Amino acid sequence: MRFTSTRAAAVAMLAALGACGNGSDARTARDSAIQPVVAHEPTPDTSAATPARTTAPAATRRPARSGPRHVAIAGVDLTGIGYDQGSVNAPVVVIDFSDFGCPYCAQFTRETYPVIEREYVKTGKVFFKYVPFVVGMFPHAAEATRVAECVGDQGRFWAMADHLYEAQREWKRASDARALLVGIAGVVGADTSVVSQCYRDGRSERRTARANDAANTLGVRVTPSFLVNERPIQGALPLAEFRKVIEAALLVAQLHR
Repeated sequence: MRFTSTRAAAVAMLAALGACGNGSDARTARDSAIQPVVAHEPTPDTSAATPARTTAPAATRRPARSGPRHVAIAGVDLTGIGYDQGSVNAPVVVIDFSDFGCPYCAQFTRETYPVIEREYVKTGKVFFKYVPFVVGMFPHAAEATRVAECVGDQGRFWAMADHLYEAQREWKRASDARALLVGIAGVVGADTSVVSQCYRDGRSERRTARANDAANTLGVRVTPSFLVNERPIQGALPLAEFRKVIEAALLVAQLHR
């Protein structure tokens, strides 16, 4: 009876989630049999009309990575692409494809992710993979990603990511974005001379190219886009809806133990 009730709950929850959003595009997660949950479509960048931030606030999240985990979706091997958090044995895998220039990505990172991290990542329920890629529609996002990857070589990627989202409006409007971005790298404790050399050499471009290729192959067209145990989610869902998706995935994982 316990198994039956759990199964019924999982089926009911998945059915309800399938009705969320404002439509779907099966191309967003190629070869997936489940239609994506949709939050909202990307909007034109309007950050230039907003006053710039003058400082980059201190980072407030992100524990150290726990180690590698093999992750492959629809034939695309994401192992070693992006940055990982959480237990490698977690029953649910959440993959986040985000662009540092995307305002909705910033919203998710600043408002929703801290709760997801506290409730699911730190408790061993979710393995979280963040994949920074470049959509091509946001000012200086390619430069931001390039610097972030260089900072990642010094083990400070998560702090840099937080600062980039906090100061997003500032560097998107900057006349000399590279100098500002390298300055932010210094704020998080990275060696800016090493970061500058890495930037000039283009050492981080191969990682970004792999992330872009993976996003293109999987049909990612909305930022942020997520895969929750291969279930596609388009856009920054409200926290309550994101919780429902994760809880449904946990129920399904329990059924398959």
